[in-house]
Amino acid sequence: MKPFDALPVSPGLLKKIRSQAASGEADMAPGESTVPVERYFSTSQWQAEKEHLFGKLPLIAVHCSEIAPGQVLAHDAYVLPLLLARSTEAEGAQLRCFLNVCRHRGMRLVETEGAHARASLVCPYHGWTYQLSGKLRHMLHSEAFAPCQQGERDLKALPCEERHGLVWVMLDPQGSLDLGTYLGGLDAELEWFDLQSHVVHRTVEAEYDANWKLIVDAFLEAYHIRVLHKNTIYPFFTDGITAAEYVGRAGAQHSHSLVARRPALEPFADPVTNQELRKLVTPSQVIFPNTVTIFHPDYLSLITLYPVGPERLRWTHRMVIPREKSGPDWAAHWDKTFKLIEQGVFQKEDIHTAVQIQRGLKSGANAHLSVGRMESGVGWFHAQIHHALNPNQETP
Repeated sequence: MKPFDALPVSPGLLKKIRSQAASGEADMAPGESTVPVERYFSTSQWQAEKEHLFGKLPLIAVHCSEIAPGQVLAHDAYVLPLLLARSTEAEGAQLRCFLNVCRHRGMRLVETEGAHARASLVCPYHGWTYQLSGKLRHMLHSEAFAPCQQGERDLKALPCEERHGLVWVMLDPQGSLDLGTYLGGLDAELEWFDLQSHVVHRTVEAEYDANWKLIVDAFLEAYHIRVLHKNTIYPFFTDGITAAEYVGRAGAQHSHSLVARRPALEPFADPVTNQELRKLVTPSQVIFPNTVTIFHPDYLSLITLYPVGPERLRWTHRMVIPREKSGPDWAAHWDKTFKLIEQGVFQKEDIHTAVQIQRGLKSGANAHLSVGRMESGVGWFHAQIHHALNPNQETP
């Protein structure tokens, strides 16, 4: 494991936390900013985001523990019908991503939810059969079809890569994954958290009547914790002591932040391990465009979001726990913990707030939403989106 002080982002953030705790003053941006309300319900904005953010950038599909060698997994969270397939151990356990569509008449190849073992992929309509590598293996009555070039009727593949225990895909078949460059300094951060040694305990997928960006906004500032979460998590946190840095290229930067917990108010030594760090602060990342990581003291909330419509989002929350604590003796503990964070904090507080905001956006009460000096991460996020959609324009 890398020592904490060797990481490119967090040591500087921890110094900011220590300074704020000593002074009793939260860090603030130089000035206030605004976000036009149309960005949360405009159809043209939604279409542009789908095309340029979700259609062109690397997206996290699943955690690597969700699909074992010799298994396949249908994935529909990004609307496009995806199929993840991992070859057997004997074949190298390589993970690939395809469109979940038969090359004959377009039938869905895998209809069932969850990962399950398959020796091959057989179309339930006419029996066309594919290897887990995507190669067409058998055509029933092949003499009824004209000859074709080798590979022409193989499954349509999409770029796919495993990195840091996460499975990344691109919805653009012509795209290329260069995750080391894309993640920038966040690449070393994710390596240090050692997510490949974890497993998924629970997953919740649901849709809500709110724009997806409202959820990301909430996870980019700690200003609301004292009020919105006063009866749930605020007793564990300070009032607005937080620090953030941004890494990556313009229009696709990522955020890494630390939110101070109560022990950080007292003098502390620099942490060396994950456990020491997470007793002092809660690290969180926004992996642009649509993934939020929250490193709780003993597990990870891995949240991905998708804009189903201009005013409707799909929410996916995975509880990712240490593999050594994933046995049956731990199940009751994790189930209770998951219920508290998913139902008590996320659904009843964060998501509920987003839905209530969405209901009033078209009322005319506000032409813009105010972003205060303690909420600068929200302004940063919208600036990244604007740059990604308008790379030749100056960011407002």
